Amino acid sequence: MSTSPGPLLQALDGLWEQLRSEHPDLPLVRMAVVPTPPPNKHLSDRWHRDGEVVTGLVVSADTMRDGADAVLEAILHEAAHVLNWIRGTPDTSRRGTYHNRDYLAAAEEVGLTWPIDRVANPNGRGYEPPLGDTARAAYAAHLDALTSAIPHVLPHLTVPTSSTRARTPNRLTLECGCPTPRKIQVARTTSELGPITCGVCKKDFTTP
Repeated sequence: MSTSPGPLLQALDGLWEQLRSEHPDLPLVRMAVVPTPPPNKHLSDRWHRDGEVVTGLVVSADTMRDGADAVLEAILHEAAHVLNWIRGTPDTSRRGTYHNRDYLAAAEEVGLTWPIDRVANPNGRGYEPPLGDTARAAYAAHLDALTSAIPHVLPHLTVPTSSTRARTPNRLTLECGCPTPRKIQVARTTSELGPITCGVCKKDFTTP
């Protein structure tokens, strides 16, 4: 496979195409793969129109290092922001730091899930629903494509040696009970919500 971002961008474009087929309000986007950390803020002024195409959606090396699940979660997260931007609905406060209930509604619309027993932390980032099993199943083919493409692209991105954002390992690698175990990467907070079950062997994913 090529070491250029081409295969990864193709996988990302395929994911976005499915999203648009299910959510017609979403516009065409031009994604970028970047070596810099993802933004800490979610200000709407990062979105711009180039004709019918919206720019400003980036996938960072930090996100790719966390695996295909992290990339899918990031794309769905950004899709919710784009929906609200298109609709003229403010979805953050505190200068783009806090996600409000309008953001939550759009995030759940595109497939992220807010746990029933979780309370938004007003001193944190507000409503930031994680990726769940339903979304994983819906975009399984795209997760496979991302899992295949990321290792061929990530080593060839020039990642800055220092970052303004402290990076804390927050991903777990889990595997199922199949004879040849399938592996997934999930956020620790997602893993703590409850078991993630393999649809093939019917066993829970656990740490190796």
